[in-house]
Amino acid sequence: MRNKNKKIINGGGYCYFKQPAFARSENVSAVKIRYNCGFINMKVILVVLFAFMGGAYLYFVNGSAIKGYQIKSIEKEINALKKENEKLKIDEAELNSLQHIEEASKNFINMAQSDQIVYIKEDGPMALR
Repeated sequence: MRNKNKKIINGGGYCYFKQPAFARSENVSAVKIRYNCGFINMKVILVVLFAFMGGAYLYFVNGSAIKGYQIKSIEKEINALKKENEKLKIDEAELNSLQHIEEASKNFINMAQSDQIVYIKEDGPMALR
């Protein structure tokens, strides 16, 4: 049977059972019995932790770089649309000018300019509202 006074000490990836000395007269120090606690080692844990942190850092930096690229491309698209909008406003102003409307009406409808104004009188009943 094992003694209940044994203490477990973890050091260097191994577990030790420290057994107390039973008598003062005996010059016996604590006896260390070495047991392997398994694969888990502090160095392995630190390497895995640093690898995970490095991967997370690269993931987030790459994500922010991609977002920056997307923002730049959208800003370029916005600037191109603003220029196109200004061009369309200028075209609209030219098409709404009286000179353009007069020229278009002469060419499209075959209207001619006349100095005589003729009014038409209608003597019949009119529809009332």
